[in-house]
Amino acid sequence: MIPKDQEKIISLYESRLDQYADSAKTVGWGSREDQFLRFATLCRGLELKGKRVLDIGCGLGDFVSFADQHTGGDYDYVGVDIAEKLISRAKNKFPSDRRTFLCGDFQNIKFNQKFDLVVLSGALSVRITDNINLAHQTLTKMAALAEEAAAANFLSTHVDYQLEKDFHFDPGAILNFAKSLSRWVRIYHDYPLYEFTVQILSAPHKSDRQR
Repeated sequence: MIPKDQEKIISLYESRLDQYADSAKTVGWGSREDQFLRFATLCRGLELKGKRVLDIGCGLGDFVSFADQHTGGDYDYVGVDIAEKLISRAKNKFPSDRRTFLCGDFQNIKFNQKFDLVVLSGALSVRITDNINLAHQTLTKMAALAEEAAAANFLSTHVDYQLEKDFHFDPGAILNFAKSLSRWVRIYHDYPLYEFTVQILSAPHKSDRQR
């Protein structure tokens, strides 16, 4: 991501933090219920308990609250975001040795481990200079870091309207690119939000093998 785009996104989210504080609106969602529906769809059919999770564009770390409800806290988590104020708030919210928050550009961070699950929720929705290229780079690195699955959601082009500030993706184009990264890909466009979710699996899931 080029510097001017980084500055745009940091300014957007940190100004929302000043306005909304610890709210789903800070990270661009209308409600906590919608936000958790997105998380649930990212993890559909996947196991969180006991896993290592990497969260790209983690914002205030809200995925931790979701995962805690489904695992009793039994998982290891790393969240990454470019907005320093949001990362600082997340560290204060979730002070645990099993919860790590990093401030920086995902593309520039070198990780010394892989993760069972790599997720991204909403971090590719703001219109920048080249959304398609960023999405391809991000999905490629996510898939390379994921030992079980990488999952990301996108605003869809199958909508009644689009706001100029947002970028909507063609589900078919994202599916085709995801298939270049793995033979095993799932796409969900069946939940009541103007978006879709792609899961890139490193191997066929056991539930798929049983069909």
